[in-house]
Amino acid sequence: MLNRKSLCKLLVVGVFSSILLLNAKDSKDIQVEYDAEKIADVFYELNGDSKDPHKKINHAKGFCAIGEFVPVKNIKKILDIPLFENGNIQTQVRYSLGGGNPKASDKSKPRGMALKIEGEKDSWEIVMLNTEINFAKTPNEFGEFFAMRIPKNGKVDNEYIIKRTNEVASYKNFEKYLDNIGITGSVANTAYYSIHTFYFRDKKSKKFVPARFKFIPVSGVSYLSKDELTSIKDDFLESDFKNHVAKKPIEYKMILVYANPKDITNDTTALWSGKHKELEIGTLIVNKYDGVECNGDVFMPSILPNGVDAPKDPLFNVRSDTYSITFGRRQ
Repeated sequence: MLNRKSLCKLLVVGVFSSILLLNAKDSKDIQVEYDAEKIADVFYELNGDSKDPHKKINHAKGFCAIGEFVPVKNIKKILDIPLFENGNIQTQVRYSLGGGNPKASDKSKPRGMALKIEGEKDSWEIVMLNTEINFAKTPNEFGEFFAMRIPKNGKVDNEYIIKRTNEVASYKNFEKYLDNIGITGSVANTAYYSIHTFYFRDKKSKKFVPARFKFIPVSGVSYLSKDELTSIKDDFLESDFKNHVAKKPIEYKMILVYANPKDITNDTTALWSGKHKELEIGTLIVNKYDGVECNGDVFMPSILPNGVDAPKDPLFNVRSDTYSITFGRRQ
């Protein structure tokens, strides 16, 4: 039987442990498990609007265009992808900025281009960013990246964001990557990347080989100078696009970048370096402005044509599922 002194000691330890536990529950260092549903919740808490339940909560600012995808002649002899046998393929294009602010400045760096390549019997929906890598390699990193930016009592804890950016290699590497790229003054001078590694069926071997892809503007990538950034207004991408296609189409070369044996193919934060085998697949020709109606559409990266297999990294399926969930909530 416990004496009075021992009993008091146990009570003190118990109370002290309870206080620690309560403090831990309030700590930002508690590990949260993020799935697609939880990530969708974070997006709505960060960018949602109770007065507008149909609001798009990521890549909210954008505009639409119409074009066509023209496969390289005889590409079907190299890749076993029946979609490319259709000839010129009608394509819907959406250009966007990252984030949930529909009035964001076009001077921001994160940008996207999404495509719906609609063949006669097959289709391919592509979602790309203007960066070669992503800021997170797991659903937990992805969720935390946005969750720590949610204001608490009206304020964002910037000190904590800086702390976690320095602690998490994915965040730190992405921030360094962003520092080394500029801001383009036109979508006609912006390159877009798959980020994920997909698998493409080789015509001869019938094997699926890993590769990333990129859309490189024919007119080249160019960045605005500091003086140009200072003098230009916040909204310029949409008007620049209209002026550009009124004169001539915007063209991008779609290029496969095959993985080398030692390249990491299941991590969207891994930047490939060195020389790689490349294959030009076709040309995207964007020739018509199409308003903003497609901003309400969803572009599903999981919709792949026959001959292209999905990435094997832990983010791809969660990303697609999150798109489905947020699209459903907006309806």
